[in-house]
Amino acid sequence: MAAPTSTIRVHDVLRTAILDGELAPGERLRAEALAGRFGTSRTPVREALVMLEREGLVELHPNRGAIVRSFDADDLLDLYEVRALIEPHAAARAATRITDAPLARLDELCASAESAKATVADQIVFNEEFHRVIVDAAESPRLVAAMRAVAGIPREFRTLFWASDQQRAQSLFCHRELVSAFAARQDGLAEAVMRMHILGARDFLWQAVRDRG
Repeated sequence: MAAPTSTIRVHDVLRTAILDGELAPGERLRAEALAGRFGTSRTPVREALVMLEREGLVELHPNRGAIVRSFDADDLLDLYEVRALIEPHAAARAATRITDAPLARLDELCASAESAKATVADQIVFNEEFHRVIVDAAESPRLVAAMRAVAGIPREFRTLFWASDQQRAQSLFCHRELVSAFAARQDGLAEAVMRMHILGARDFLWQAVRDRG
């Protein structure tokens, strides 16, 4: 078995490349070529590809290797429906466990995202950290692992979401409401707001992708 650090390193680089569109849907991922690129043996590459298959980002075919999966409206629907089951629970746990430092960081992220100077790319970064801080504050390694498995949304869809003024306003409103719920240690409110937040994003993106064909 490959060293965990090698496998994780290969996985993380490939995952980012797929989600950012550097590796396009349908592109073949050859273990031998990737091993040369990463300066490692083929074993960590193969293990990383298996991890990516479990996350729904690649398809593994006997004798053909790995292929980057395409991503459509049904994939988005599936991801967000799973997130709607997991992330509200994470928010409820976080409300009873969050400490001053992560709470202050959430407030800072809201202020940065509300700035008129924040670009779509900035919003994506702020949003990802905002949700990551909440899941970390829940203090559950299993929740962290579960969320990582359903956080693989290609950049083109995240960009589509944050380019909408209406969706941006709704999302930032939900973020502020979450911060207020955490500050007041209201776990039920945090859970309800997070569920509304995730389902709202699901409905917008699913319809937007279907409209684009």
